[in-house]
Amino acid sequence: MYPLAHLAASLQMNEVYHGDRFSAAAGAIVPDLIDKTLGWVLGITPSGRYAAHSLAGATALTLATVGLAGPRRGVSFGASYLCHLVGDLWEGGHVPWLMPFRKYACSERRWNLGITSRAVLLELGGMVLLARLTARWVARGKP
Repeated sequence: MYPLAHLAASLQMNEVYHGDRFSAAAGAIVPDLIDKTLGWVLGITPSGRYAAHSLAGATALTLATVGLAGPRRGVSFGASYLCHLVGDLWEGGHVPWLMPFRKYACSERRWNLGITSRAVLLELGGMVLLARLTARWVARGKP
């Protein structure tokens, strides 16, 4: 779980197609917000990557966003959501793409709280990219 890297990658991608920033930011963090809360905090699901980390979860939440907030925000949300899932493949991570249509072996592994040099570099890269994006938005007069 690299929240700053997820956020930075999603917002940078969002800049390319001039989508809605708030929806893009939400799509970047919602999969972890749902699955980590259900799995690690509440103990309801067996893993920190569960239903919200699937294509079915992405589709359902994107369609809900389109219905509630409109197509422009829905596209920004959905594109960032998929960017998050692809980002989770970093360093050999797994994503249960076809859940609930396919069973996946769930690991009881929890997020490794040990700080690795790769994690630090990835999050620092995310911070630098977020700072550059923010500076660009401020310069344009749209923070």
